[in-house]
Amino acid sequence: MKHFLSLVLLSLSALALSGCLGGGSSSGGGGGGSRPDAPTPGETAVSGRITAPNGETPVLGVTVYYSDGAAGLSLQSSRVGTLDQGCTAPPAGAGPWACTDEQGYFVLDLESVDLPPGAFTLGFFKGKWSGSASVETLGEYAGVLPFSGDPEEGAPRIAVITGDFDQIETVLVGLGLTSNPAGNAALAQVTSQYASHNHHGHHHRHGHSHVHLQAGTTPVTLDDDEFDFCDPPETPPGWWPPEEPWPPYIPPEYCDGEPGEPPVWLGSETFDLYIGNREYGEDYPDMSVLFELGDTGLPQLLEYDILYVNCSAPPPSAVNWENMVTQFVEQGGFLYVTDLSSEWVLAPFYSYVSPTSGSADTGDTVRVVEPSLRSWLRGVSCGNGNDCVNSSGRFQLTGYGDDVLSPENPSVTPLVTNDAGSKVLTLTFPHGTADGQVFFSTFHTADNFFGSGGATAEERILEYLFYAEGGTAP
Repeated sequence: MKHFLSLVLLSLSALALSGCLGGGSSSGGGGGGSRPDAPTPGETAVSGRITAPNGETPVLGVTVYYSDGAAGLSLQSSRVGTLDQGCTAPPAGAGPWACTDEQGYFVLDLESVDLPPGAFTLGFFKGKWSGSASVETLGEYAGVLPFSGDPEEGAPRIAVITGDFDQIETVLVGLGLTSNPAGNAALAQVTSQYASHNHHGHHHRHGHSHVHLQAGTTPVTLDDDEFDFCDPPETPPGWWPPEEPWPPYIPPEYCDGEPGEPPVWLGSETFDLYIGNREYGEDYPDMSVLFELGDTGLPQLLEYDILYVNCSAPPPSAVNWENMVTQFVEQGGFLYVTDLSSEWVLAPFYSYVSPTSGSADTGDTVRVVEPSLRSWLRGVSCGNGNDCVNSSGRFQLTGYGDDVLSPENPSVTPLVTNDAGSKVLTLTFPHGTADGQVFFSTFHTADNFFGSGGATAEERILEYLFYAEGGTAP
């Protein structure tokens, strides 16, 4: 396996093949981000740490407030960390409040509050996420207070459309969006077989080069001409590096036509999977269901808070699907789209962005230009415990995409650019009057074949964006 992966990755990267190909371990210097000790509150304060449901990934800019407060209490803001995060004020009538720093820590001073005897309640929220925690004593560190992954407990309702290679679903499960976020019991599994293939027969509007390597499929497609590594000819193709052996070794399980084992987390996820390209068994509906009318007479898409469209998910076949996506964002929904699924952004929001010629290649140096994101990335680790970005907020791509969009509206905020700043690789913009937001990135997650080195910087960026601002206070 290692020989095969290194052979294919090195040779195909040298040929600058693009498409929905994920990266391996992240580049960067040795330390893996600074991890300061938890802040010690004074006698009249309480401190804690807000994380994703996994209890590990910190969330920056979360509003933490005293939720037992009576109406009329003046709002007081206290912040820790190197940034003025400027998080959203809590609901009317709440007491003192604080913002979390890039490590997820907060210090909330309750000196002005006449606390009831016993436990008191803290509320916290950011974007589409909300939660609460009971705290016993002032002057102590309350520990880790994770968001819940359960929509019944403050998590958003999330729909994920599967793609090809790109698998945000594995990142979300890693963030704790599973019925077993602590990993202290066996995750649910399904018995139905699954395979990954383009069952829609969809071809993207551009001529892309894709690398495929999964059970029951033709592993490699180049320039839309099929080439089967499972039945190679006697002589290599002209583009094959002469220094590499031919034919390459491919493990038999990828060429015997049998689907592989389903991922161990399948069936435990607390979000809803819809099939765009990658299949996960008959129990998961096709993405077309989202554009059908529900019991309310509206598209079922509108029942969700977040829609994530993985790279290479085909555009819907529904008539006026663009209007439905626009309506979803207008009512306050968050739309996340990666790489070859850019049509999901271009068609509904053509006044905001346009296609850009050229792509970003593996090994290119890119720059995180949004200050809060850059600061957060310095505090988390990538790969085998390495720093995600260097001191100037730069990192080398471990995976890349083909579709890059150019801002055409002043409301578009660049988050990550190429090193020269001439090309925007990750961006966001608001739409509508209900705090709806659109996120697009040419980055995507690493396929299981290529992500064995740990989280990539690209995946960390997608984690950060999942807890973005834009939603209203609960």
